[in-house]
Amino acid sequence: MSRSRPALLATAVAAVVGALVPALPAAAADAVAQPLLPPPTSQCGPLDVTFVIDDTSSMGGAIANIKTGINAIISDVATLSGGDFKLGLVSFKDNVRVLNDLAAGNQAAVTTAVNGLVASGGGGTPEASDEALNTAVNNLPAAGRPQTGDFLGTWRSNATKMIVLVTDALPGGFDDVHAPVDVTNAHTRALQAQNNIKINSIYVPTGGVSAPVVTIMQDYATTTGGVYTQAAANGSNAATSIQQSLRNCRRTDVFIRDHGSDTGVEPHGLNPIWTSPDITVCPTIAPCAGTNPVVGGTSYIHVKLNNPGPNGSGNGTGNLKLYYTSQGGAAVWPTHWTHINTAVNVTVPAGGINVVIPWNGVPGPGHFCLLARWVSATDPMTFAEGPNTLTNTRNNNNIAWRNVDTVRLVPGQPTTHPFTLGNPNPRATTNLVITAVDEPFVGRGKLVIDLGQALTARWKESGGRGTGVRQVGETQFEVTDGKLARLDGLVIDPKERFETKLTFTAGADVKSTLRVNQTDEKDEDLGGVEFRITTG
Repeated sequence: MSRSRPALLATAVAAVVGALVPALPAAAADAVAQPLLPPPTSQCGPLDVTFVIDDTSSMGGAIANIKTGINAIISDVATLSGGDFKLGLVSFKDNVRVLNDLAAGNQAAVTTAVNGLVASGGGGTPEASDEALNTAVNNLPAAGRPQTGDFLGTWRSNATKMIVLVTDALPGGFDDVHAPVDVTNAHTRALQAQNNIKINSIYVPTGGVSAPVVTIMQDYATTTGGVYTQAAANGSNAATSIQQSLRNCRRTDVFIRDHGSDTGVEPHGLNPIWTSPDITVCPTIAPCAGTNPVVGGTSYIHVKLNNPGPNGSGNGTGNLKLYYTSQGGAAVWPTHWTHINTAVNVTVPAGGINVVIPWNGVPGPGHFCLLARWVSATDPMTFAEGPNTLTNTRNNNNIAWRNVDTVRLVPGQPTTHPFTLGNPNPRATTNLVITAVDEPFVGRGKLVIDLGQALTARWKESGGRGTGVRQVGETQFEVTDGKLARLDGLVIDPKERFETKLTFTAGADVKSTLRVNQTDEKDEDLGGVEFRITTG
């Protein structure tokens, strides 16, 4: 059954559409002929692609053409991604069907499912395109929804993520009525995907061009960095339109430095990588040399975004997300990290910009590790993130870690700062290492480490090995070597975290930098803190 498109309905919703989405140019009455496609090249890196297809009766021509072209479409995905891709397939009428969850190695199953699509039903506009997008963007199960099948596949952080939406109708949710709320919902889907998943929207004007449909479809694309295509009314170039949209995989490359010598090339061997010079805490929005956040108040985190790195070009657009965790090493991502704030829709021109993000109501004790993550649809992570924060940081120039604590001492008065030890790996022996960066602190000052009862017991059970330290209490150890000291054999399970205490006492005026870090059994860095010690 073909759809009717009442003129009164189109007129009634036009004002609502214009109010909720940006003003966009009107489409031509007839689809522009599709240009010959250039051959795809391996330019995207990993690709995650989900096809969201309207399979109502009026879409028969488009579906037939997609069936004819599905092998070429999947071949293009394979070429564009260099063979590293996931596929998903969702269809919709007034309900939603998840035919293939997002997964790797399922190209044969997706091909079979596409070839099994039958254009039927949907006797009248609108359709549930907005809810089909909701399923794919937000990984929704079927429970509680007019939906068959769960969409639970993981969108990879290191992949360029795309949804290809093909429809000829206005969005109508699950009630088969197009109303202002459906325009709002459609735009919400675009905002939820923004800077993460590109929505490439393909409009098949089977009943003639509808300005409200065009506006909504264009909003999906422009909001998310995707592309809008108006196909032929009979759907004869639907497959070519999909192939053209997949070529929208241009990469930008904004990066945050891990180290002063970092140029955005990842992975790198620069150390330490947890003292990023591009992250600074200041008391105001004005730049500063860096301070500790003030408990209970508002501090301002300044982040320098550099553009471009080695993996892309052009202005970058995305969200800058900031997190904190207890000061120390071996924090597990994302378990141990708490979101602070996000700067949304940041545009980074050539050269870069400084972004200032407020941190309201800073919790105690005021000593934290900070993590900055640049999230962008055109600039995905180079490597998929895992539980090891240091590995994530070393392998992705979108991530930077800053563990710097300013220690201001009054001679003769002890000051205690925390250092938390954890373990992102399977149960293993770790080490606590103290290194002087410049002028040794020990000698003109004293540093005592309190491991606490449980960690001291673990240390003794593994042999009680240490260098440049002497035990001065049941759980306390004084550093005796001003250049390098260590406590070896601290056995920690992956879910455990132990807070130790570092007590600094200055005997005279000092200005020194100490690095305290945790290492694994091979003495590979797991993260640490740079303590910048001054008197006065």
